[in-house]
Amino acid sequence: MTENEKVPWYEVLQRIDRRIIYLIVLALCSVPFFIPIPVAMEVSPPVQSLFDKIEQIAEQNKSGKEQFVLLAMDWSPSVKAENEPQTAAIIEHMFRKNVRFIILSFYLPEGPRMTETLAEELAKKYDKRYGVDWVNIGYKQVDLPAYLSFIRDMYSIIEKDYRGTPIRDVPMMKKVGSLRDVSLVFEATGSAGYGIWVIYAQPEIRTLEVGVGVTAIVGPSIRPFIDSRQIIGMLEGLSGAAQYEQLLKTRGNATRGMGSQNLAHLWIIVTMALGNIGYFLSKRRERNRKKEVA
Repeated sequence: MTENEKVPWYEVLQRIDRRIIYLIVLALCSVPFFIPIPVAMEVSPPVQSLFDKIEQIAEQNKSGKEQFVLLAMDWSPSVKAENEPQTAAIIEHMFRKNVRFIILSFYLPEGPRMTETLAEELAKKYDKRYGVDWVNIGYKQVDLPAYLSFIRDMYSIIEKDYRGTPIRDVPMMKKVGSLRDVSLVFEATGSAGYGIWVIYAQPEIRTLEVGVGVTAIVGPSIRPFIDSRQIIGMLEGLSGAAQYEQLLKTRGNATRGMGSQNLAHLWIIVTMALGNIGYFLSKRRERNRKKEVA
């Protein structure tokens, strides 16, 4: 090709600066956080089952003995992108339905702190109060015997909430006699923290059901427990949280995040298609030149 010869458009496609591609990805990922991008998703049975359980607890509480939800918040900043929107969706649902809940963690101190921040933000929207509508026990480092004691008598290892208030002085906890008053444990984790509830708590308390919010990479390991009904529902990755938001008819960070993913994936498909078009047209042009020379 001579200096004055115009570069064909399909060869230009193969020479796009990668920094331009990355900038476009950044722009596309940012768009859904400012402009609503419709994200229609089919709600999976595990997500629907978990949603229905919260609805069921709310209905039972209207006429029978009040049941509570325990949020086992075993997540940290490293999995915040997936576990935080899952937790936020569950808390918003419980606030809407006046289902009261307890926050704790036996694994990570960060989980209860970050969950408390979510609860406080959402409480403003639904006019909820700490100590009345939810309680944060915080992080408790326990060994197996202490955990088994917690199952049989939760007050045997819990004396104060995370604010330092004697646990029996917290108004809501006066209604919680034991773990048997908890109808559902929702475990949000990036690991296998759900195992202790299935292995140790459920055999002791037959009425206790377990739901989980896990990172997408952990999801496949949960499915045998879903099939056996040892775990009744699951929010799997950001997609699971977005499906739950869809059931709530709300637009949260999970829905926005799925919009970002969709646009980024679409851009990847476009760039791959353009690159391949440029490649094959360039090869054809090269073959034609060789024939002309011959």
